[in-house]
Amino acid sequence: MGFPNFICIGAQKAGTTWIDAQLRQHPSVWMPPMKEVHFFDYQYREDFRRWITWHLNTTLKRELLKSVEAGKKKAMDWKRIKYLSELATSPKRFSVEWYKQIFAYAPKGAICGEITPEYSTIGEAGISHMRELIPDVKIIYVIRDPVARAWSQLKMNMVRNGSLISGKVPEDSAFLENLDHPSIMDRGNYSAFVPQWDKYFTEGTEILYIPFKEISSNPEGLMRRIENFIGLPKHDEYDGLRKIVHKGSGIKRPNLVDSKLRQMMADEYEFLNTRFGAEFSSAI
Repeated sequence: MGFPNFICIGAQKAGTTWIDAQLRQHPSVWMPPMKEVHFFDYQYREDFRRWITWHLNTTLKRELLKSVEAGKKKAMDWKRIKYLSELATSPKRFSVEWYKQIFAYAPKGAICGEITPEYSTIGEAGISHMRELIPDVKIIYVIRDPVARAWSQLKMNMVRNGSLISGKVPEDSAFLENLDHPSIMDRGNYSAFVPQWDKYFTEGTEILYIPFKEISSNPEGLMRRIENFIGLPKHDEYDGLRKIVHKGSGIKRPNLVDSKLRQMMADEYEFLNTRFGAEFSSAI
């Protein structure tokens, strides 16, 4: 009671928003109003705390405003407004009590879950804590091609810092200058993170690794696998299975940047091939 039955993690820019959108449509699933709760990474990644606080405030404000707007057209959902307000103003933010409070709003009998990609980076201390706190939780870990993921991360970072403006293609040097941002390597450091998760969760029964391209190549089959893994009844009415949730900018990766990224990610490719095999690696 008060904890999720499943948690979806993965490198940033690896399709977790699509999984979130599908699972929210399943009638047996309940998920928090905010995608990305950030409970565990707040505890174990102090360098994330500032933007996590911003993310939480922004998301809860948005959900509160949506509830108020909805109340103008039909009866005000005071229970939901109270729930969101208490999460936003709680003096015990990011405590175990606060985390349980998030899931206390779920309907009785629902399968509860949350999706926070950054949990993949919390290290052994964080994973051990998760396992101790929620012994039966199931983990879904999405893995994307290291270079493709890093390129997507790089563009997102540059949009946020103002060095990539819509409609303008920067010089190669601008991309190269942004390659030293910690998120480029840290968010997709599979060779460090996957063994840590393997140590605490058994593949197949407790942790499900998903290759990113399966989202586009076989979305129906992927949702069947996720349903079976979590213990959900089959649902045949997912909307938007083949819809791109976050469409890329369309900017072609410059050869110089591609070459640099492949050098940076060489060890990651070697690890993924060794750990998961050629078939899995070809689908990331």
